[in-house]
Amino acid sequence: MANIGLEILMENLKQLICSNSPPLMNNLFVQEKQPQLQFLYQEIEPLRTFVMVDRDRRLARRLRNVVNEAEDIVDLFLTNGFIRNNRNITMCGAISTYQTPNFDSVLEEIKSIKKEFMDKKMQSQTEVLQPTVVTLPSRNITSAVLKEEIIVGLDDDSMVLVERLTGNQKQLDVISIVGMGGLGKTTLATKVFSDRFIVYHFHVRAWVSVSQAYSKKDLLISLLTSIGKQAPEEIYKLKVGKISELLYKSLKGKRYLIVIDDLWSAKAWDDLKMYFPNDNTRSRILLTTRLSEISLLIKAGMQIAKKCQGLPLAVVVIAGLLVKGEKSTYAWEKVAESVISYIVGDPKGYLDTLALSYDHLPPHLRNCFLYVGGFPEDCKIPVRRLIWLWVAEGFIHEDGEKLLEEVAEDYLMELIDRSLLIVAERRSNGGVKACLIHDLLRELCLRKAAEENFFQQISRSGYLSSSKFIPGQQRRLFADSGVLSEISSDHSAPHIRSFLCFNKEWYFSLGVQRCFHPFLLLRVLDLLTIHTSIVPLALELLIHLRHLALWSEVTKLPSSVCNLWNLQTLILKENYSGFMKLPENIAKMVNLRHMWIEMIISIPDIHNPSTSDCFYNLQTISMLKLHSRAESMLKRIPNVRKLGCAVYEDKKDDAFPNFSLLDHLETLKVIQPEVLQAESMLSKKYISFPVTLKKLTLSGCRLPWFSMSTIQSLPNLEILKLLNYAFEGPTWDTGEGQFRQLKFLKLQNLDIHEWEAYSSNFPCQLQHQQQESDFKKIIWEHLNKEYMQEQVAALAALFVR
Repeated sequence: MANIGLEILMENLKQLICSNSPPLMNNLFVQEKQPQLQFLYQEIEPLRTFVMVDRDRRLARRLRNVVNEAEDIVDLFLTNGFIRNNRNITMCGAISTYQTPNFDSVLEEIKSIKKEFMDKKMQSQTEVLQPTVVTLPSRNITSAVLKEEIIVGLDDDSMVLVERLTGNQKQLDVISIVGMGGLGKTTLATKVFSDRFIVYHFHVRAWVSVSQAYSKKDLLISLLTSIGKQAPEEIYKLKVGKISELLYKSLKGKRYLIVIDDLWSAKAWDDLKMYFPNDNTRSRILLTTRLSEISLLIKAGMQIAKKCQGLPLAVVVIAGLLVKGEKSTYAWEKVAESVISYIVGDPKGYLDTLALSYDHLPPHLRNCFLYVGGFPEDCKIPVRRLIWLWVAEGFIHEDGEKLLEEVAEDYLMELIDRSLLIVAERRSNGGVKACLIHDLLRELCLRKAAEENFFQQISRSGYLSSSKFIPGQQRRLFADSGVLSEISSDHSAPHIRSFLCFNKEWYFSLGVQRCFHPFLLLRVLDLLTIHTSIVPLALELLIHLRHLALWSEVTKLPSSVCNLWNLQTLILKENYSGFMKLPENIAKMVNLRHMWIEMIISIPDIHNPSTSDCFYNLQTISMLKLHSRAESMLKRIPNVRKLGCAVYEDKKDDAFPNFSLLDHLETLKVIQPEVLQAESMLSKKYISFPVTLKKLTLSGCRLPWFSMSTIQSLPNLEILKLLNYAFEGPTWDTGEGQFRQLKFLKLQNLDIHEWEAYSSNFPCQLQHQQQESDFKKIIWEHLNKEYMQEQVAALAALFVR
């Protein structure tokens, strides 16, 4: 498993020894220790190589422990520096003395690990491996004599093949003749193919020669003409799909023998195998190939399918493993052996079988997969939340110019493709909105997490799998509020880095008396299911936090929270629709990537924002309060991709916000809360959106329908939702404009009486109208005129029939 702690430690040390380090580096207390931190970096850096090349579990465990120890020392030292530099903060008795880092024991252990690794390396280099040589009999004779020798000497082999081909097994069977070129594979196959009993036994016989360079169409045509159904010149006029259909029908229900001669690659077999029906007619396929891998892959595959014994989950998971895994004989045989040993005779052996999928996962996916197992049973996990957690935990690695969240989404889809995660809900455009993990796979995660000390799941209420908390080096806890109270009281978890709570509790005290000094090293704190009346001031001590999720009814965020300069994700859930004013110093949260607050939030406006006033890393924000002219605010969030905002009219200026300033924006939701006015002041003004926009939701804006031409021209728009008088007026004429990529349109609570639209307005709809996977919809709800529903239904029929 990749050592996530090592990568995070290296990144933190790099920041601390560079000039552009976090705000804490202004502290002389920390600056004095830079040489020592730099020395630690130099000593630890070679350990990266050990992680990549060494597979010794004991050594890996030692490495993980020493990295954790160094990480704790560095982060606790930084916390001390922060407290020393901010004497007015709420101490809560968290730290009684200012500590300086002492890496002596860490450095000694690192030296020991390096020495052991180098000793092992030297030992492996000095070992002389004696190669095994297999001598094959030579046939230094003329080709004429060779041919005669093969024909004469093949009687026993041909008899065995004939018996195998005409055996009593009803299911389709694949038999392979494997050997190097010139050994007589084709001659043997020809002898058997022409055997009188074979001719009598099979209703249909066909022969095709593949060779290295082949065409799928030519192979199919050769098989059809070999059967004798049609002349080649007639078949050549047909498309591949029609040819394959003819071949399948020609074999359907019959007992057939197909010889595929000189098969050079597994791909050629994959191109043909789907066209051979298996009707329990005792049909056979005979392969000749010089690549043993092809025959052995087939053999192993049949063993795997047989030994799964009808367990659907095992079949699906192992299929995902084989599709994504290495295409080699060794890999498939290893899977086949494990299936046999674990499933047969052991009803609980499915966990060992499913463990194959984990063992064959690439290192970058293992942490992501295990992490999902910490969520409650049958829990639908919002993909957005899961991805933000993965990023905060440090599981996601940079990949070119992609955002970390985009890389994380790729990881998610890999796990889904491998059948390790299940799609629970989809978005309007077909994307994955929520996922879940099968109960058996979750059990696997829990077992692996315990083996590798990855996380502990614990409960005092019975909501989760009950277990006893083991204090010490545990790094992640998936627990309930009772465990949080317990640890807060006895300080029993000094090394915890992540705490996620899943039980629902309507009132929980997070006051000053129950501060977070037992959790000074936390990176992830997710208390989204327990309700508290305040945002505790003691949070300011958790300067290493990257992910903070709370459920609270507060209307003002404490300014001390803005000291959390490492914070990437801030989620605040609340019970009612209200307002929240963010602190003046909110821009100090320089690493903030996602701010999701279930209230209308206002950020103090700055007319001429400087570089330090901008949120360059911010990708998600909701719901932001904007006035009509909001250019100064929009310029402060230049890289935002998902924006929810409430627009309030300004009596001095009724312009619509110029969203085209946001040239990375993909998802936009605009509501105008004052929908009861007779006429919106925004309705006569110009609207503008960036060409990057993919999803647009408008509510209460009371825009005139002629403004729709701007939206229709957006080249990437896939989803459009018009709600609660988003547009005003009795008639919408779509004109000649096109929604080029629109896949989903929702109309709700509009006063429209007439809609003039044509199929040419929605080219993307017609392009995919016969593909079930791309099923497009138009949804309408609560329209004021009943007859309007019939018109909308008629138009929708154009897209889905």
